[in-house]
Amino acid sequence: MERRTDGRVPRDRLLDRLDRPAALRAIVGLPGTGKTALVAEWTRRLEAAGTSVTWIDDAVGLPGAIAAAGESVIVVDRGDDLPEPDAVAAALARAPHVRLVVCGRRPLPLVTAAQRAGLEVTQLTGAQLLATPDECAAAWGERGTAAVHEHTRGWLLPARLMIDAPTAEDGRRAAADYVRAVVLDGLPAAVRGAALRLALADPITPVHLRVAGVGDDLAEELRALAAGCRWRGVGSRPTRPGGVDPASGATPEAGVGVAGGRDGGGDGSAWSLPPVLRDALVAELAAAEPEQPAAWHRRYARALLDAGAPGPAARHARSAADWPLLARVWNSAGLTLLTERSDDLVAAFGELPARVPHEVADLRLPAAAARILTSHPPGVRTLQALASAFRAGGEQLLRAEEMTPGRPSDRQLQLLSIGIVADRLDGRYERAAAGAARLERELTGRDGDVWPMHRAWALHQSAQALLLGGNGPRAVAAGTQAYAAAHDVAAHPVTAHIAADLALLHAATGATVDARYWLDVHERHAAPARWLEYLVRLPAHLAAAFVAADRLDRDAARAHLERAEDDTGQAELWPFAVAARTQYALSFGDPLLALADAERSAAASPAPPGGLAARIVDRCRAELLLALGELNRVDTLLRAAGPDADWTAVPLARFHLLRGEPARAGHTAGAAAWAPETTPRDRIELLLIEAAAAEALGSPGTADHSFGRAAALAARTGALRSFTLLPDGLRDVLAKRSGIALDPAVLSTRPAYPARAELVTLTERQHAVLRALTRHEDAAAISYALVMAPSLVEDELRSLYAVLGTTARDAALLRARRLGLLPGD
Repeated sequence: MERRTDGRVPRDRLLDRLDRPAALRAIVGLPGTGKTALVAEWTRRLEAAGTSVTWIDDAVGLPGAIAAAGESVIVVDRGDDLPEPDAVAAALARAPHVRLVVCGRRPLPLVTAAQRAGLEVTQLTGAQLLATPDECAAAWGERGTAAVHEHTRGWLLPARLMIDAPTAEDGRRAAADYVRAVVLDGLPAAVRGAALRLALADPITPVHLRVAGVGDDLAEELRALAAGCRWRGVGSRPTRPGGVDPASGATPEAGVGVAGGRDGGGDGSAWSLPPVLRDALVAELAAAEPEQPAAWHRRYARALLDAGAPGPAARHARSAADWPLLARVWNSAGLTLLTERSDDLVAAFGELPARVPHEVADLRLPAAAARILTSHPPGVRTLQALASAFRAGGEQLLRAEEMTPGRPSDRQLQLLSIGIVADRLDGRYERAAAGAARLERELTGRDGDVWPMHRAWALHQSAQALLLGGNGPRAVAAGTQAYAAAHDVAAHPVTAHIAADLALLHAATGATVDARYWLDVHERHAAPARWLEYLVRLPAHLAAAFVAADRLDRDAARAHLERAEDDTGQAELWPFAVAARTQYALSFGDPLLALADAERSAAASPAPPGGLAARIVDRCRAELLLALGELNRVDTLLRAAGPDADWTAVPLARFHLLRGEPARAGHTAGAAAWAPETTPRDRIELLLIEAAAAEALGSPGTADHSFGRAAALAARTGALRSFTLLPDGLRDVLAKRSGIALDPAVLSTRPAYPARAELVTLTERQHAVLRALTRHEDAAAISYALVMAPSLVEDELRSLYAVLGTTARDAALLRARRLGLLPGD
């Protein structure tokens, strides 16, 4: 839409509506909505085309004027009190050459009379008269008009006052003064009283209506007022016998009319008054009864808190400057505000007067939370900062609470909860799990818990601590209990997070059927969680990436990995992200790049030796090095882990297989395949290695048996990727002999590992010469350093170069470093 140079708002959509054939055109809206200007522009176009237009100020005798007129348009600019509507309608019915236009501020009885007479009627009401954002921008330019439209909702004259004012504050004041002068004084007493009370609410919910004593009829009056009409019912009455005029539009056009509020979710349960009208009403209420705004805010806050709406309750308590009440909201639902209503938390507790946190100790923690939420990026960095602040500010309060016998207070429960998170983020998983168990005991049997999700949340924290502590089975059990405690809530970030974590727990082990089930559960419960959104969805994306990789769905796996990209400092699930990227790289990506990524992630997030993160990263390193054929580095890694490491069975069995030691590979795989702690994915891999080893040893019966069992397990989980773990020639032979038809996706995907790889072994003397070669450049210097005959050094260098497959010093050192044969490499 092009910008108008004359500053007038383009209203072509309304002019087109007026052009439609109709005996009566009724234009109804509040003052300042541009009724007269619209009709004037339309009639100028008619006059330019030769049509006669007559404007009438006094509607007395209108039936006679219609009867006496020739072909023309008659305009009544102020038709609210138009007399004899039935007589006017009858006159119009007898004069089809006359078109009548009537403007008014409230529903016109003439419309009903015209319908009874069978006349065509076009009706424009307040909702249609309000300008759209594009129309405002076309008239006044983009700069500033978005804020003006948001404030006025397209109410033209107040918008014009704001545009023409020297400052934004002057514009808001001028617009509010206009509304007070031309709208409020004309409202019926009941409507005006209700509007004054409800102007303090944004949005207006059923709770506000109940507290303000506003019934359905009066609420409809106010909704009509919010839509730019003087009276309820305008825009929804039929304008043709037996139906609604399709031209009138019973639904307000996009961008205008009654707006849904934050709590309404667009379902009509919450709505709001235009800010310009709200400003005028609040100023009127404060001028008439200065103490009333705070009193009504206080009433709304208490009622909303009792109704389970702590976010709006906190905003009202802040507006009332009732600090004890604001502290009560926090103590009753602080965790809900943090996890679900962070915008409300910041609005209510941010930038409190400096004296308030000192005078009301319970406001110190939420004030700190508000500061952190506004100064940190979303995600784990925010969570870490919150946990640190809560621990520092809450330990003294917690000690004081614990000295008081009896049931723990809501504040103590909050402090215990945040302590669990802090312990987990610090890597103290056993302490975090113990704290979660204590919190769960405190909540068991607790009647009327102020936060129904609290027990589920505690169990969830326990599950996360157990998972990150390396106890997968107990983590699954705790997570399942958490979901059982929360599943009655249809959509909640805690419930969604629990389901996502359970999906990840199963997907990471290869239990794809269970993983897909929990991903479906996650989607059913998913709901916006504001700053926690990334944390809630991250485990779901990682789980979906594991599942997609197992099913050889390259595009889906890549898409989920991209959505799980860590740009928020995620401190806990990074090992699972490394594992998911490793699975993808083995079949589709570049193992060398994935190895570098794993090394970077491990360096950025140091993990204690033997912990879950270290075990996952070492397993990923081993798998990627095996895919690259780097047996020497795998050998070093496995030796460092030791024989008791629970992650080494699969890499060790594959190491022997690739080295050409089928007997040792088969023994290692067979011993671990059916161990209770072996995961579904590892069991399939071990059975396939056992099959490959048996085939190499000339035992086709054993090979077919193991391959068939692996294929059966893979079929149950849909794990197509398992078939890419063998060289394609061997895989095809085993599949054909077993009568298993391979999926086309398997045949088009490269094998994850090579058929053979070489382990480079050096003698003790070759090792000594290699180490000396890093410090000396020629045989003479090495001979002197090692006290070895020059001829013997020459012989050892030749043999060393032959083993390494090189002919020169620099190439030999490069190859040795790549193989991990040098100390520190």
